[in-house]
Order: sequence, then C-alpha cells, then structure tokens
Amino acid sequence: MEFHPTAGTRRLTIAAAVTAVFTAFAVPAMSADMETILEKMHEKGLLTDEEYQEMRSEAREERRKEALKAAQAEEKGAKEKEAEPTTLKGRFSDGFTLESGDKQHSISIAGRIHADYRSFSEDSTNANSADTFDTRRAYFGVSGKLYSDWTFEVTSDVANSSLEYAYLNYKSSDAVQVRIGAFKMPFSFEELTSSRFIDFQERSLVNAFVPAKDQGVMIHGEPVKNTFAYAFAAMNGGGKNTDEANAVADDKDLIVRAAANFAPMAGMTDGVLHLGAGYTIGTIPGDVAPSGGVRTEGRGLTFFSPTAPGAATNETDRERLGFEGVAAWGPLKFQAELLQATFENSATAYDADIDAYYAAITWLITGEKYSDNYTLNGMRAIKPNNPFRKGGGGTGAWELGVRMSKLDATDLTAGQFTGTNGADAIAVGLKWIPVTPVRFYLNYTQTEFDAPIAIVGGTTDSEKAITLRASVFF
Repeated sequence: MEFHPTAGTRRLTIAAAVTAVFTAFAVPAMSADMETILEKMHEKGLLTDEEYQEMRSEAREERRKEALKAAQAEEKGAKEKEAEPTTLKGRFSDGFTLESGDKQHSISIAGRIHADYRSFSEDSTNANSADTFDTRRAYFGVSGKLYSDWTFEVTSDVANSSLEYAYLNYKSSDAVQVRIGAFKMPFSFEELTSSRFIDFQERSLVNAFVPAKDQGVMIHGEPVKNTFAYAFAAMNGGGKNTDEANAVADDKDLIVRAAANFAPMAGMTDGVLHLGAGYTIGTIPGDVAPSGGVRTEGRGLTFFSPTAPGAATNETDRERLGFEGVAAWGPLKFQAELLQATFENSATAYDADIDAYYAAITWLITGEKYSDNYTLNGMRAIKPNNPFRKGGGGTGAWELGVRMSKLDATDLTAGQFTGTNGADAIAVGLKWIPVTPVRFYLNYTQTEFDAPIAIVGGTTDSEKAITLRASVFF
C-alpha cells in the first residue's frame, strides 16, 4: 500500500528533522539562525523548493516580529529610564511619602493624635481640674523637599485650631542651613524633642519659660555630624502665631544655642554625653506678663500667674539662659535642664529672676539603646527590638521613668503674682511602644505648692493626677 503524507505529517517530519539538525550541529547550531538551518536542510534534500521558500518566508516574518518587539521594549525602557528621576513613587517608613526616582524631590503626609484622660485628687469646679477625656493634639500637615536642598513643612493642630509649623528651609550643607517662617526656636533639649517622642506625657515645669514655637529666621547647622550643632535666630518673641503688635515698646528676641555630644570623642559607640546651652535676649511690652500662667505637669491647676511689670508704653527687658545635659549608656538615660529667666522694667523698678529645673532618669526595660534615637536637637522615635504585631509574639518596647522638677519665682513679691510663686513636682511614668509610630503613657504626677492655692470651696497645697495617653504619628 502506497503512503502519501499529509501537510501536517510533513510538518512533523520537518520538525523532527530540524531537531536532528540542531543535535547534529550541537553548539554551532545554537548560534545559527533559522534561515541557515533551512538552507542546509534544502541542500540535503529534506525540503522541497516550495517548502523551503514557504518556511524561509515564515522565519523572516517571525524574525521581523521579534525585532519589532525587542525595539518596542527597548524604547519603553528608555522612556521609563528618562522619566524615572521625576516619577513619584510611594513608600512607607513610619509615615507615608511620595519620592522621585532620583530622590531629589519628595512630599510626605505628617500627623499625630494624642488622646488623653486625666483624673485628679481634688474635686473642684476650678478650670482644668475636672476628670476628663481630652484630644490633646491632632496635627495634620505636609512636609517635603525640592532639589534636595529646599525643604518645607506646613502643619496645623486641628484639635486646637492653631498653626504649628509653616517654614521654608534651605540647606547649603550640613554645616549651614537657613530657615524662615513659623517653627521651634533653638532653645531647650526637652522642647526640641517632639511631643511625639518626649519621655513623659507632658514636659516639665521648665517648659513654661522657654521660647518654644515662634515666627522668625534662623541660621543653623551641624558642622560635625552627631558631635556639634549650633543655631542663631531672631524671632518676634510673642509666642506661636503672634505678630508684633507694639511698635513703641517691643523688639525682636535674639537666640543662640550650641550643643555637643562628647561620646564619639570618648569612643562610646552606644552612649550619649550631651551638653548644651541656650541664651535669649530681647524686649517685650511692659503690659505683657512674664508668663500667661503656669499649669501643673498633670495639666490641672494653674498655680502661678505673674502680673505685667508696667504699661504698654514702656519696655521690659527679658533674658533667658538655659543649660541642658543628657547622659545615656545603652538602655539607661539621665537628662536634666536648668533655666533662669530675668525680667527688668526700669520704669517700674521691676527686677525679678524666675528659676526652674528638672532632672529625669529613664530605663528601657526591653533593652533598646537611647543612642539609636539621639540627635543633637532632641530625641527621636524609639524603635522596638521586638515589635508587637498580631501573630508576631513581640513585646514592643517598655520604658520606666522618674522626673523631679521645680519652679522658683520667689523674687516676685506679693502683688506681682497670683497663686503661689513656687512648686515642686514629681512624675512617674510607664510607657509602652508596641510599634514605632504608636505609644501609650501611664503617668502619676504630684505637685506640692509653696503656698496654698485657692480653689472653689477652699484651698489646696498639692495636686495629684493620674493621666493616660494613646498616641500615634505618621
């Protein structure tokens, strides 16, 4: 019986022959193109003229398709590479950021929430002494950089309807930067540490007399990384969101701060030996009091309210001198500050010094090292060694701390203040940080007044408070 192969059978035969040719040619065949193989098969009589022409045309068409596909892929890759420097890509690192491929430009969403509860020992109808839930802070804003050397931030506290930050910063180098707008003035390590990262739920009594946030301009830098930093600033002097309002008896406050970390010089790889000092000088209108009133660290009673030294038409000279120290070894940290604020009004012979200090010791029970989150301009976020996550089994970071602080305004005499001109406070705090952006505070604060404070229904010589906070930042 005579056998006549079909077209399909013929194709299978040719495929087998191609395989055989590849095997026969071994390595040389791997570098030969399909047309060369077909030509050799045609020469050996394995392909008819018609089959050879047909399959050569198919091979050429396939090669054109592959060449076109490769060219399109190359063109796409070139366009993507060209666009990459300016293409924003999202990332999360304890916050949400969009960053360009060349890392010169970025914009971040910034925010924090502090949800508090406060309970006091004294039942009183006085303001701020009731047990209460409180949204202490609810910040929301944006920050970013342009061309690597320009940075900016705009942040508001929606819980208290206030602008917190609005500044532009130019970085010529790590050693020289210029900032203008609304920002924290360079004074006090405790104040420069963000409320996201402070050791206790509230800052100490010292904080009532530091410049804190204001509007102005600052030249600052860190000529030796993690070793030395400096700052010079000029500010309005009236506090957050306050413009100058008195052209007769007011002037800008000038500030200088310098801080050094001696641990690198001493060869301490997991320690901190920080010393710093700040000084401000300026004038405020005579009808402005040295302080708007000092509250306890538990945010209860306002126990000290100095009166204004004079009239709006004369000036009060104000000077503030502060010293700061931080010593840390592994999971132990000691931190202290001393401040003296001097107020002189020659028109009324007003001359008074107000002194304040605090000393605190904290211990990271779970073994994290303070040197990992230290900077010359305040502490940063503690990152737990074993984060607490669902199903992860980690403990998070735990911290225990004790702080003592004192306010001494005994230079002020009767009639120059209301309340008492002195107080001592102690705060004991336990903090849990399950993951870096989340933390919980439990604080006990006791304040002893130098003289009894008037409250509705009588007086009190002390305040005891238990406070809680749940906080998150992003």
